[in-house]
Amino acid sequence: MRVGTSGWSYPAWVGPFYPAGTSAARMLGVYSAAFGTVEAHATYRRLPSATALERWAATVPSGFRFAPKAHMGISHRRDLEGVEDRVTTFLDAVAPLGPARGPVLVALPHLEPDLDRLGRILAAFTATAALEAGPAWERADVLDRLDAAGATLVVSDTPERPATAIPSVGPVAYVRLRRPAYTPADLDGWAARLAAVAAGGRDAYVFLKHDDAATGPRLARELAERLA
Repeated sequence: MRVGTSGWSYPAWVGPFYPAGTSAARMLGVYSAAFGTVEAHATYRRLPSATALERWAATVPSGFRFAPKAHMGISHRRDLEGVEDRVTTFLDAVAPLGPARGPVLVALPHLEPDLDRLGRILAAFTATAALEAGPAWERADVLDRLDAAGATLVVSDTPERPATAIPSVGPVAYVRLRRPAYTPADLDGWAARLAAVAAGGRDAYVFLKHDDAATGPRLARELAERLA
């Protein structure tokens, strides 16, 4: 079970989380000593350079995993022409992460299920895809497609729509804890759900929300302590 946050390079975290004087170049090293995974959102708007990703991979310890966010050309472009090529290009671009690459977050903006889009994206993926979409996507035929493709469904816990369960879909569980605050009882509940996932033989990736007050890394540490 790996716990982390959505991103790591935040100047506002210097002091509350990073030691005073920590430079941007040193943040990943400090972060990866504390946590086992991180969502990498920089890959959403532009494809990263191989040099940058090789540097990321060389900075983190063995066992650490990046969860890169799929490029917007895959998830948000309206037409589907060439979507398979865009998936291949993206996966090739993040390949320099090597074994440090974890599941890929695919955030679809569509309110209603688009099974054609979903099928074509999943068919092109050679990595574990973690699909984040609206509540209407949480239905049996979508879950069956994800499971058959070796993909998973993202569990998003938000103030507007609290999550209470982690579905058994795909090889891993992917949980995004998006509330601004979690009580000790809340964290106990999530630790129990994640322990059940581990007992079932699946890996779990859990990400706390970024905020300038560094509440995310504090809560991530508290959850990781419970899981340990």
